[in-house]
Amino acid sequence: MRSSGNVKPPNLTEGQIVSALCEFLKSENYRVRKEVPNLGQSADLVATRGRWVTMIEVKVHDWRTALRQCQTHEHVADFVCVALGSAHVSILALDAIEERGYGLIHWQDNGGFRWVLKPVRNELSWKPTRKAFSSNLKRIEYVV
Repeated sequence: MRSSGNVKPPNLTEGQIVSALCEFLKSENYRVRKEVPNLGQSADLVATRGRWVTMIEVKVHDWRTALRQCQTHEHVADFVCVALGSAHVSILALDAIEERGYGLIHWQDNGGFRWVLKPVRNELSWKPTRKAFSSNLKRIEYVV
């Protein structure tokens, strides 16, 4: 699983990863929304189960950008994750994601996903920001 490089699987776009990931998350009993606004940017996916909010940034290969985007999500999310569509996950990426307590979901050669790292409960969310986000989230439709 670990590799020193990030290699893009053939003909796989971020949009295809997002669509397939929605199905994976729904199979795990999450309710999923796409492109959810959050503090001047948007999360690729927001998955909710009960009262828990998980924000996910999806990348084909640029995991460093995902980490920067995830920092904003720490203000409102219970859990923060990166989903990678690369052929391999580099040791650098794995260590950086784990160090921050984020989860990691990885695209598999068989066309499915697997949890490489489960996220740690985020303790950095700020109650007023979370409340405003939750109120706005109710207005966004789920992926069917």
